[in-house]
Amino acid sequence: TTTVLLETMAGKGSEVGRSFEELRAILDRVQLTEKMGVCLDTCHIWDAGYNIAEDLDGVLTQFDKVIGLDKLYAVHLNDSMNPCGAHKDRHQKLGQGYIGLEALVRVINHPALKHLPFILETPNEDDGYAAEIALMRECAE
Repeated sequence: TTTVLLETMAGKGSEVGRSFEELRAILDRVQLTEKMGVCLDTCHIWDAGYNIAEDLDGVLTQFDKVIGLDKLYAVHLNDSMNPCGAHKDRHQKLGQGYIGLEALVRVINHPALKHLPFILETPNEDDGYAAEIALMRECAE
């Protein structure tokens, strides 16, 4: 069985999916809703204006109210080169951007998220990815 995941977007240009409400509107128009889900991208929601560094619980509560955490199937894990709300979508290595390592560690350990698959999407080479994966494994509770 295939499930299609809509990815949260940063809100640059004319892209759709920059808010939880826009994703909900798409999901509401799909007939096979059981075949649809959402992938939360940490850089994208940060750049869209969702402050996961200072209010992760609040952002996830809003996601749950608008979309439902049961529709969240995966997380793209990355930092951001931009301040919150910049609408630019520029991924950064973990801990080297505006979201910061502490906040990203809270993301991977959050009870509502820690069971999900995390996909690393940082601008890196193989050895850099290996170091980031090792770091996240050390920080996982």
